[in-house]
Amino acid sequence: MTRFLHIGMDGMNLPLFKRFLGEGILPTFEKLVARGTLNRLLPSIAAWTPTNWAAQVTGAHPGTHGLGGWSRHHRRDPLTVPPIESWEFREWQAETVWQVAEEAGYRVLITNYPVATWPSPVKNGYVVAPGFRYPPFVVTDPGLYYASPAVQSRGAGAGRSQRSRTVDEVEEGAPPGAKPLPLRLAQGWQGLNGQAWEAELSIPLKSGDQQTFYLLFYGARLTIHAEKDVNRPLVLLPKGQWSPFVFYPFGPQGIEASIRFRLLCADSGPRIQFCHSQAYQVHGFTYPAGLAEEIVANVGPFFTSFTAYPHDDPTLGAFLADVSYQGHWEARVADYVNQKYGWDLHFCHWHIFDNINHPTVNHIDPDGPDYDPEKAAWNLEAQRRCYVIADEVLAEFLKLADDDTVVMVVSDHAMPPAHRWADIDARLVETGLMVMDPATRKIDMSKSPTYTWPGRGAEIFINLQGREPTGVVPPEEYTEVQDRILDAMLDWKDPATGKRVMALALRLEDAQIIGYWGEDNGDVICVFNHGMGWGAVDGGASVGPGKGALHGSQVPSYETEMFTTMGMMVLAGPGVRQGGYERDWRRWGLIREIDVASTICHLMGLRPPRQNQGVLPYDLLADR
Repeated sequence: MTRFLHIGMDGMNLPLFKRFLGEGILPTFEKLVARGTLNRLLPSIAAWTPTNWAAQVTGAHPGTHGLGGWSRHHRRDPLTVPPIESWEFREWQAETVWQVAEEAGYRVLITNYPVATWPSPVKNGYVVAPGFRYPPFVVTDPGLYYASPAVQSRGAGAGRSQRSRTVDEVEEGAPPGAKPLPLRLAQGWQGLNGQAWEAELSIPLKSGDQQTFYLLFYGARLTIHAEKDVNRPLVLLPKGQWSPFVFYPFGPQGIEASIRFRLLCADSGPRIQFCHSQAYQVHGFTYPAGLAEEIVANVGPFFTSFTAYPHDDPTLGAFLADVSYQGHWEARVADYVNQKYGWDLHFCHWHIFDNINHPTVNHIDPDGPDYDPEKAAWNLEAQRRCYVIADEVLAEFLKLADDDTVVMVVSDHAMPPAHRWADIDARLVETGLMVMDPATRKIDMSKSPTYTWPGRGAEIFINLQGREPTGVVPPEEYTEVQDRILDAMLDWKDPATGKRVMALALRLEDAQIIGYWGEDNGDVICVFNHGMGWGAVDGGASVGPGKGALHGSQVPSYETEMFTTMGMMVLAGPGVRQGGYERDWRRWGLIREIDVASTICHLMGLRPPRQNQGVLPYDLLADR
C-alpha cells in the first residue's frame, strides 16, 4: 500500500538550495531530487505561513479557507474580541486532505502543523504539538538576558515580547536584544562559602503570573535555582551548550512544563549573557491526550519557538542547536508513532528556514543598502549550516520511507530582500483615512473611516455603519471610501527612490483574481512592490529603510538571483516523474501552493477536498 511522507520546511529557498546542492553538501537531498522532481511553488497572497500551509492541505484560496494572515476576526465583533488564531479548527472554512484520507480509512499523523489542528481535525489519527504562533501549550516565551553589576534594575519584563501584534513583529518576530539583569553580591544563600554573585530571574508567564528563579555565579559556575540553596541547583549552565531540560511546575496552578538554559558568554567582570528556551507543557499537547506523556518519555520534550535570532556566534550556536533538536524530534515522533500505532499519511511543519531568513537575507543580498562582504559571508554560512542540518533531518525521516512511499519535502514560501519598509497605517493617517489616538497611538474607531488588523498585512477594512460595531462610514459612502483607499495606495511612492510602494490594490469584489472574497476579508486588498517590507518605520514616516527581510504581502513571484518569495517542492516516489525534472515555469507557468492538495490526493488515490480549487500538475507524474 502506498504511504505518504510530507516534510514541511517553512521558508526553504530554492535559489540557495540549488547553490548548496551544487556545493555537494546535501547528499540526502541530492539523491531524493535525482529520483523525483524539483519545482517552485507560487504562494497564495499573502505569502505567509498560515495562508499557505492551509492552501497545501485544502487546495483552497484564502477567500475560501479564511486565513489571509495569522488570524481571523469577525467584522461583527469589536476589535477588543480576541482573534481566532490560525491553529484553531473552530470555524475552519474548508475540508482538508487529512479528513479526506480519514474518510477513506487511512490513519494520519500531523505534527507541529500551524493551521486547523486544534481541537483535532481527525478522530482516528494523531495530532502532536498543534499550532505554531501562540499555541495553547506554551507556558512562557523564550528569554535572552545580560547580567552585570553595572546594570541598574529596570523592573520586570520579558526577554522577548509576550504577544507582539504589530504587523512586522507578527511576521519578523521581536528584534534581537537582551533584558538587563542587575548582579549583586550573593546574600542569604544556604551552603555558600565565599564570594558569589546573584540575580533574581523573574520570568513572565502566559497566564499573567511571574515565575521566579535565582541565578548564582559562583567561581566559574553559573547555576539556576528554585530557592537559595547552593547545593540544590535546578541546573548547571555549561558554556556554549544547552542544559538538560528541567521539568518544573510553573505558576500558581503548578503547570508542569519543560525548559532549558544556555550560557552564551561570561567574563570576570562579571558580565554574563544567557538565555532560556520556551517553557512548553509536558501533558495534553497531543490527540489522543495520553500520547503526550509517551512522546516526552520516549522522544523528549518539545518547544514551538526557537530561542534567539542569530546575530553573533553565541546566538547562532543556540539557534542551530534549537533547530536541530526540533527537526530530529519531529522525525523521531514520526518513527515512534509509526512503530507503536502506525500511520499512512504523515504531515509536519518545521520553521527552520523562515527563522534563519529574517535576520540574514538582507545582509547577504549584494544589491541591498546594508551589504557588507564580511557580514554577508557570516550570514551565508549561517544559512549553509541550516541546510546541512535539514539534510541530516531528512535522512532520519527517509528511514521511514520504502519504495511504496511518496515523499514530499515542501515549503510554504521563501523570503526575498526587503530594502525599504512601508507602514500602511501611517499612509492612511497622512491621507486622512485613519485617525489615531495621540495618547495611545491606537486607531480611534469612533472617528476613523478605515482600520487594519494585525497579522493581515494585505488588507484594509472600512469602518462601515451597520456592519462594524463602531462603524462611522455611511453605507452610501462605501464606494467613495474604497476609491480613496485605492488612490492612497496606488499613488504612494517612496520619496527616497521614487518607486511605487504598491504593485497592486484591488476592491474586495475585484480581488477574486488573486483569491480573495468573503465577508470577513478586507474591503481593499493590497500587494506590495518588489523590495518592499511592511510595518512600523523608524521616526513615524510612512516609508523608510528596511529593518530586516520579510515575506508575505508583496508580489508572490518576486525573485532575485539568490532569493525568492516562492516556495519549493521536492517530490519523489511511486507515480512521480524521475530525474530531477523542473518545469520551465517562465514558459508554462508556476505550480501553485493550492495545487499541492490535488497532487497528494492523486498519488494516494483519494478524492480532492470538497473546496479544492487547485489543479493536478500532470507534468510531475510518471505516466504523463
